[in-house]
Amino acid sequence: MVDQNAWTPPQAGPPYPPQFPMPQPPSSPPPRVPSVVPWILLMVAGVLGMLLALGIIMIPGVLFLLGGGGNVDAFDDFASGFILTSHILGFASLAALILGIVLTVITARKRRRIRDAAMGWHRPR
Repeated sequence: MVDQNAWTPPQAGPPYPPQFPMPQPPSSPPPRVPSVVPWILLMVAGVLGMLLALGIIMIPGVLFLLGGGGNVDAFDDFASGFILTSHILGFASLAALILGIVLTVITARKRRRIRDAAMGWHRPR
C-alpha cells in the first residue's frame, strides 16, 4: 500500500530560462521595391533643359538689343542657329519631362502594389 503523505521528489519543470523557438530566416528574400528616384531626376533634367532652351532662344534677342538694333536681315541669319538649337533642346527636354512623369506614376503604382501585398492588404483594381 502506498502512503499518500509520503514525500515525493519534485517533478522536473520547464528549464530556466524558458526556451523559445529560434526564429527561422525567411525562405525567400523580401521583394525589391523599385525606386522612383531616377524618374524624378529625369523630370528635373527635363525642367532644367526647358529653362536652358528658353535662355538660348533669348540670347540673340538680348544681344540684338544691347547692340542697339541694326540690320534685321543679318540678325535673322545669326539668330537662326540659336533658334534651331533651342527648339531641338526644348523638344528633347519636353520628351524627358513627359517620360519622367509617366515612369514615376507607373513605378509609384508598382511600389504601392508591392507594399500592399507585403502587408497582406487586398485592394480591388
